[in-house]
Amino acid sequence: MDNLRRITSPIANLLDDPDGSLQRQLLCGEGFIVSDEKNGWAKGARSTDGYAGYIRIDDLAGWADPTVRVRDLGAHVYSRPEIKTIPLRHLPYQSELTIIDEAGEFAELAGGGFIHQAQIESVAIVESDYVRTAERYLGVPYLWGGNSQYGIDCSGLVSAAMRSAKIDHPADSGIQEKSLGSVIENDAALQRGDLIFWKGHVGLMWDETRLLHANGHHMKVAFEPLSDAIERILASGGGNVTARRRVGNLDI
Repeated sequence: MDNLRRITSPIANLLDDPDGSLQRQLLCGEGFIVSDEKNGWAKGARSTDGYAGYIRIDDLAGWADPTVRVRDLGAHVYSRPEIKTIPLRHLPYQSELTIIDEAGEFAELAGGGFIHQAQIESVAIVESDYVRTAERYLGVPYLWGGNSQYGIDCSGLVSAAMRSAKIDHPADSGIQEKSLGSVIENDAALQRGDLIFWKGHVGLMWDETRLLHANGHHMKVAFEPLSDAIERILASGGGNVTARRRVGNLDI
């Protein structure tokens, strides 16, 4: 695919217009299909879900498909295969990378720099308990459109969880509500991994009573009793729960 590029910066902002607002963020290594380029901006869509917008051309390059991803909550890229050097950049968790050579404990990356082998893993690895992935973002500040540990929103947290489990998913909560998993009947008990939706909001059940979600009330990813969240959101004008959905049984 000649017009497929990859994100080269740690995070690239996807805007609705070159002078517009943040819609989502793409992590290093994600694919972006370019349909037009003008004045330093690339118009196109994310390769995985077709989420469209504008990204700076400087954030894109024609790398080969990634083979590894960052396994830790961030990793440094060095100018030489030596930890006692000033890092070139810091990559967020789940960044995907293309290795062009290996030098002992380090891997040399497409686009330049070296990363320690202990901080990467194969992109083929699947985290079946996707709630465990979401837990890693606990305390991360809330950011509308955010998709990393530098800032994340409610649907971004769900996306991070689904991505680690290799579950296809849309980016925004409204579409996630329509397409992820199956409906849980109102009289059925909740379990770990279930998704709870309100209009414009989503959270994951950590267990049968506690919700894990990125939200503007706490301004971070936080645990909250589901009953408290339901009462608080209703009182603030956010309405009642609109859907409860189960992606799969987490027999962990």
